[in-house]
Amino acid sequence: MITLHYYDPELGGWQQQHITRLPDTARHTPPLWLDLHSATAAEEQQLLQDLQIAPTMAEDFSRERHPPKFEAQHDFALLILRGYADPDFSEVTQHAQVNLLFSREVLISKVQCPDPALLAQLQPQLGMLNSNQLSDWVKQLLVAVSASYLGKLLSFEDELSEIEDRMLHKGNDELMATMMRYRSVLRKVRRNLAYQKDIFADALYEEQHVLFKHFALADLRDFYEKFERLHSMTEMYYDQLSDLVHGYLSTTSHQINERMKVLTIVSSIFIPLTFLAGVYGMNFRYMPELEAENGYFITLFIMGALGVGSLLWFKFRKWW
Repeated sequence: MITLHYYDPELGGWQQQHITRLPDTARHTPPLWLDLHSATAAEEQQLLQDLQIAPTMAEDFSRERHPPKFEAQHDFALLILRGYADPDFSEVTQHAQVNLLFSREVLISKVQCPDPALLAQLQPQLGMLNSNQLSDWVKQLLVAVSASYLGKLLSFEDELSEIEDRMLHKGNDELMATMMRYRSVLRKVRRNLAYQKDIFADALYEEQHVLFKHFALADLRDFYEKFERLHSMTEMYYDQLSDLVHGYLSTTSHQINERMKVLTIVSSIFIPLTFLAGVYGMNFRYMPELEAENGYFITLFIMGALGVGSLLWFKFRKWW
């Protein structure tokens, strides 16, 4: 079922009705706002055909998963945005995608979000739209998409500080695995935010960009700053986690090297002693030293001198 919103100046606001196909009379009473959240695939395709949307844009609009994108053909522009639907950054289990097709007179929206709270923010807020400008709801929607990241990034800052304190005092492999999961999620979030930031960066640096037909320069700059700030925060947190991971790996490597150094020193001391013990442990009959009256004590003395000498040498070279 398609939800049709239309602005009625006599009633002083937006009205709505549920339809299965856009009536011919509705096309001549702009502005129109068509919400396809509850529409079937057949109804969606029929509507796109009725409005003569380019096939490539219609295909991108209908996809359930698509990276953020902006494209313009003829009278319509396609804007795909990605919000963040998970409660935290421990793992990515769901996604919020907002697909928009809009012209000066028609807005087609489809919001896919499994989180009811976030879906309520991304759904039409008719009470806040007292004008007949479709761009007003698009601006409201862009703010909602950026807000889906901002609150969770601010909460993650406190969690990241706690992780850093724990790593400095008592790091372990379990905490290391947690940081690796966070890094993986932040990498995906950073990619989505980079796409969305670039959409508005391109608009700001192109004087004849299509988005200038729908938004003022101040609005585009505000959208760019929102996503640029979110992208910067994500990069900063990702870099902090990377530093903690590399620090933990360096500390672990240093500890392993210290243990290996101790084992190497012990081995270096006992290798010559083992050699002497092996030589005099051979059961040959004619060994000159076997008849020496003090041979046993001389051998022990030599072995002791070798061990102490090795320790003093290592100490002199500051190897331990």
